Amino acid sequence: MSDPEKLSSSALGSPAESDVSGTPAGASTLSLLQRIAKWEDSVGVESRGIEQVPASQRMEISTSSIIQIALTWCSINMVANNMLVGMLGPHVFGLSFKDSAVIAVLGNLLGCAGPAYIAGYGPGTGNRTLVVLRFVFGWYPAKLCAVLQLIGTLGYGLLDALVTGQILSAVSPHGSMTVVVGVIVAAVIVIIVCGVGMKVFHVYERYQLIPQLMVLCILIGVAGSGFDMSVPSIGDAATVRGNRISFFFAIFNTTFIWSMCAADYFVYYPVSTPRWLIGSLTHVGIFVGIIISEIIGIGLASGAVKEGAWKDALDQGAGTLMVEAFKPLGGFGKFCAVVLALGPIANTIPGVYSSALAFQILHQKAILIPRFFWTIFGILLYTVCAIAGRNKLFPIFENFLALMGYWVAYWVVIQVEDEVLFGWWRRRVECSGCSGEAQQGDDSEVHNMAGYTWTSWNQKTKLPLGLAAITAFLIAWMGGILSMYQLWWVGPLGKAAYGDIGVPVGVAFAAVVYPPLRWCEVRIFRR
Repeated sequence: MSDPEKLSSSALGSPAESDVSGTPAGASTLSLLQRIAKWEDSVGVESRGIEQVPASQRMEISTSSIIQIALTWCSINMVANNMLVGMLGPHVFGLSFKDSAVIAVLGNLLGCAGPAYIAGYGPGTGNRTLVVLRFVFGWYPAKLCAVLQLIGTLGYGLLDALVTGQILSAVSPHGSMTVVVGVIVAAVIVIIVCGVGMKVFHVYERYQLIPQLMVLCILIGVAGSGFDMSVPSIGDAATVRGNRISFFFAIFNTTFIWSMCAADYFVYYPVSTPRWLIGSLTHVGIFVGIIISEIIGIGLASGAVKEGAWKDALDQGAGTLMVEAFKPLGGFGKFCAVVLALGPIANTIPGVYSSALAFQILHQKAILIPRFFWTIFGILLYTVCAIAGRNKLFPIFENFLALMGYWVAYWVVIQVEDEVLFGWWRRRVECSGCSGEAQQGDDSEVHNMAGYTWTSWNQKTKLPLGLAAITAFLIAWMGGILSMYQLWWVGPLGKAAYGDIGVPVGVAFAAVVYPPLRWCEVRIFRR
C-alpha cells in the first residue's frame, strides 16, 4: 500500500521543480527548504502542496477508506458552529421552528450537491480543487478565486474559533477563561492537526465524531423540552416569504461553500474510485452531520425567543446559550459543553489545510515554501481577526456567509457547464493527439477525465486563457449585487423579492453567458 504521507517526491524534489520555481532560487535558500521538506517526510508530515498526485502514488482502496469519506464529512459538520447557522432562523430571520426546520432540510439537500460534484475531481485528477479550477478559469483568473477561497476558509476559521472561545469562556468559573484564551486554545489544536497533514486529518476527524455525537444526543435529551414549536414566524406574508428565502440561501451556502475545497481531501484515493461513490458519500456525510447540528440550533433559538434564561444567555452569545442548555446537568453539563466546544476545531481543520494550498496558487515561488508554514500563517491571521471581532459573532456570520456562497455557486455552475458542454469536444479533438507519456500506465485515467491533460496543471501555456470564465463570473456577480438583501446593501431585485436571491440570479446569469463566450474563446484562441 502506498502511504500518502511518504511519497517518492516531495514538494521541492519533483521533476517539475524548474517549472514550479519560475526563476532560479538562491542555492542556500533552496537547500534549506529541501532539507525541511525531507525532514517532514521522515517524520510523517505531509510535505506535498498543490503538486499533482500521480496515480502510481495513491493509496489502495478498501472498505474502511470508502466509509471514511462519509465519516469525515459527517464529523466536519456535526459541530457547534453549525448550530449557530440553525439559530439564524428564529433569532435573525424571525422564523418558526417548523419553517426553519423544513428550510434547513431542503437547503442542505440542494447545498450538498456542490461539494459532492467537486469531491470527485480529487481521485479523478490527482489535483487540488484550485488547480482543477485553473483548467476552466486559466492561470491568472484562478488567482482571484484563490484569494476568495482564502477569505472563505480563514473566515470560517475565525467564526469557528469564536464559537469555541465563547463556550469555553461560559463554562469556566466566573468567566475566568476569556474568549481570547479559548480562541488561542482552538488555534493550537488546529496547528497540530493541519501541520501534520492528511494522515492525522482523517484520523482526527474519524474519532472526534464519537464524542460530538454523544454530547449532542445528551443536549437533545436535556434541552429538547425547551424547544418552542408554537411560536409563529414574525411579520406579514411578504416579510415572512422574504425571510424564508434569505434563510434558505444561508443554509444552502453553509453546505455549498465546501465546494471550494472538496477535492483537496481525496487526491490520495485511487483513480479507479468511482466518482458517483465519492459524490454520494460526500452528500450523505455532509447532510447527516449538518442537519443534526442545525436542527438543534433551531430548537435552542426557538426556545430563546421568549423571555427567560435562554434568551438572556443568547444575548450574551451563541456559545453561552449552548452552555445554558446543559445547566440542568450541573458539573457533567459543563464537561459536555467543553467537549462540544472542541467540535468547531474539526470544522476549521479542513478549511485551514486548504488555505495553505490557496497561498501556493497565488505565486509560483510560494510552492517552494513548505505547506506547514502557510498553515501557521493562516491560523495566526484568523486568530488575530477572531480576537478583534469576538463581540460581533452574529453580524459577522450573517453577512460573511452570504458573500462566500455567491462566488462558489457561480464557479461551480461554470465548472459543470464546461465539463458537460465542452468535455466531449476535448476528449475527441485533444485526447486523440496526446503524447505517449501522458497515456502511460495508470496516469492515462487521470488524463482522460473531462478531456483535460491534468498533468499540465502547472503549465500556463497549456491552460485556457480563462477569458470566458472570468467574464461570466463577473457578469454573475453583477446579477448577485442586483439581487442582494443585506443590512449594508439591498439590490432592486432583492428588494422586490423581500429576500436575498443573489445566488440563483447570479447562477442564471453565469449559466446563460458562459457557453457562447467559451465557444468564442475556443474558436479564436484554440485553448
